[in-house]
Amino acid sequence: MRYSVNSISAFLAKIPQWSLIFPILFLTLSNYFSTSDANSTENEVKLNMAPNENDMEVFKIVNKLPENSKVLILVNYGPESKYELESAMSALIGVLAEKNIGIAFATMIPNGIESAFTAVEKSIENGSFGKERFVYGHEYTHLGFIVGGNIATYLIANNFGEVKERDIFDSSTDIHQPLMSEIGNISDFSAVFEFSSQTFDGIPGIVSFAVMLKDKNVKKVAFCSSDMLSAYIPFRNSSYLDGLVGGFKSIAIFIHEFQPSLKIEKQYDILSKILFYIIVLVVFSNLIKFATKDKK
Repeated sequence: MRYSVNSISAFLAKIPQWSLIFPILFLTLSNYFSTSDANSTENEVKLNMAPNENDMEVFKIVNKLPENSKVLILVNYGPESKYELESAMSALIGVLAEKNIGIAFATMIPNGIESAFTAVEKSIENGSFGKERFVYGHEYTHLGFIVGGNIATYLIANNFGEVKERDIFDSSTDIHQPLMSEIGNISDFSAVFEFSSQTFDGIPGIVSFAVMLKDKNVKKVAFCSSDMLSAYIPFRNSSYLDGLVGGFKSIAIFIHEFQPSLKIEKQYDILSKILFYIIVLVVFSNLIKFATKDKK
């Protein structure tokens, strides 16, 4: 059966745009009221969410981090990407803590301050270690908001001695924090991770950092929200980025690998479906507008 362009336009014109929201509501409610057990969720992950080559590269970087070493985590996201990036950072914190790896947090956006502390608390709640083994100033610290965007990345890459002098509470890190007293410059970190939902002047923060970094031996890994993936992908497998985790699926795979107790694979699966449907909704809505514009 063949349909003319006019008949298709007439069909589209009869569909109210507000009705397109119902499939999203159905997907959300079906996920909320689902009674599937943990084993079925794990089987779904094994069948549908197997890690690809890029995911495996990130696993390798994390697993090869030396015990008792130090890493820097740049937290460049706020509440808008909490549900996408917070659990991933919590999972990373958990595996670092188990290897006694010290963590220094820093952010180039104000909201990143709260995001870091929230992820730490979530990791403590879900991890295999307790607060008595993850003490501020000893196992982790926060250097606060570093102003300047790309200027901030230069300071972190080449003048870290200045950046790390005082923490977010305006306390001297050299005097009061055993963790930071062992850090002289950026080369003392075995890796730098960025969790990001934005770019700076169109450039990912970790890439700007890598361009200005003199020591090319420091591993650089980015975790980005789905809407930022297109900005990060061009730098994947380049000298600027050793690993990339971006989008719902890759983030869920990372969490499943390093902190399966969170059991959020299903949540990310439904979020990815909703995101896909929103894209379809936008396209379909524009088709309806196109079909009805001559009738107005």
